[in-house]
Amino acid sequence: MNPVLRPDRGGKVRADAPISLQQARNLQLAVQGLLKVPRARATRARALAAIQRMRLLQIDTIHVVARSPYLVLFSRLGDYRNEWLEQLLARGSIFECWAHEACFAPIGDFALHAAQRAQREGHWAHKKAARAQREQRLGMDRVLAHIRQHGAVRSSDFERERPAGQGAGWWGWKEEKRWLEALFARGELMIARRENFQRVYDLSERVLARAGGDVAIYPLAPDVAERDIVLGAVRALGIAQAR
Repeated sequence: MNPVLRPDRGGKVRADAPISLQQARNLQLAVQGLLKVPRARATRARALAAIQRMRLLQIDTIHVVARSPYLVLFSRLGDYRNEWLEQLLARGSIFECWAHEACFAPIGDFALHAAQRAQREGHWAHKKAARAQREQRLGMDRVLAHIRQHGAVRSSDFERERPAGQGAGWWGWKEEKRWLEALFARGELMIARRENFQRVYDLSERVLARAGGDVAIYPLAPDVAERDIVLGAVRALGIAQAR
C-alpha cells in the first residue's frame, strides 16, 4: 500500500512506512469496535459511546433478522436491549438527520450537520423538500401550526386519504407525510422519538431544548463544518482514500 501521511507536532506532513493490507483492515476494524469480541456488559451508555465512535448509524427499515441499526449495535455491544436506541433518541442524546442517507448521529454533532444542510441540496430528500417548499408551502405551514398548537405528531395522526390514483406502496405517501418529511429535511422539524419505529415529529426548538447543554446550536461556517466532518469521518473509519 502507499505510505501513510500524517502531520508531526510541527504541522509538517511526513510519510510513514507503508502498511500492509492486513494492517489496514485491522486498523479499520479496531476503530469501528469490531476487531475484538465485546467482553464488557452492554449498557445504554456503551450503546451511545458506540454511536459516538461511528459518528453515524444508518437507519434502514428493511430487515430479515432485525432492522439494520439494531444489528450494527449488536455487532459492537453483544446482547443489548433494542429499546435503548429509542430511549437515546427520546432523551436527546442522539438525533436523526439526512447525511448520505437517513442516520442517527450524536447530538454533539448537530451544529456540523445543520451547517452542511445547504451542501446536501442535491440529495433526493432535500430536492423533494425544496419542491414542496416552492409548491406546497401553505400545507406545510398548516402542519407546522398544528404541531405548534397540539404537540408532536406521527404521520398516522392525519387520516386524509391519498390522492386519487396514487398507490399504497412505500413512497405512496399522503400529503401530510410529505410535508412532515419536507419540514424535517429543511430543519424546521426534528424527530422527537420513535413509536414502533414510526417517526414522531416535533418543532426543532423543542427537541433541542430537551437535549439541554449537550447540543451546540451555534452556527458554523460551511467550510469549518466540512473540515470537521471529514476529520471526524477519518477518525471513525480509521483509514480512507486521500480524496
